[in-house]
Amino acid sequence: MANRPEPPPWGTLISDALQRTRISAREAARRAGISEGRWRQIAGGYQVVSSGIYAPVRGPADTLARMAAVVGVTPAELAASGRPDAATALTAAPEESAAGNEILQRVREMDPDQARELLAAIAVQLGIKLPGGRAGDRAEDHTGRRAGERERRYGT
Repeated sequence: MANRPEPPPWGTLISDALQRTRISAREAARRAGISEGRWRQIAGGYQVVSSGIYAPVRGPADTLARMAAVVGVTPAELAASGRPDAATALTAAPEESAAGNEILQRVREMDPDQARELLAAIAVQLGIKLPGGRAGDRAEDHTGRRAGERERRYGT
């Protein structure tokens, strides 16, 4: 049986930073918008093909940049670890983050009723059922159905 490959320098950098943040790999992956399994593959530098068989994994620059942002790795650290492509992507990320921060600030400035209404509308669009709402309080989607209701189909 082959030994597991050593993680690449950027994988070690991400893993060490994750440990310092004291958040779980699952939560970090969620924040980066990837699965926990994919997080582990990119940080480890391999994926298991079959028992004792490993295939190298080199995550895309933008994915690695999102991972780095979650755990506080800088562009300079990424470049020094051999991933200048991810460092460039991470450098570009603050512009996108600034837009997200502006949206969050506007939501924070809303009164609580407006914020709840916005959250309900977003949940409907994403197909998420919000807990604790009364049936009459739920927003309608673009079809006129209330959140959480499904069209009934017979014979299918």
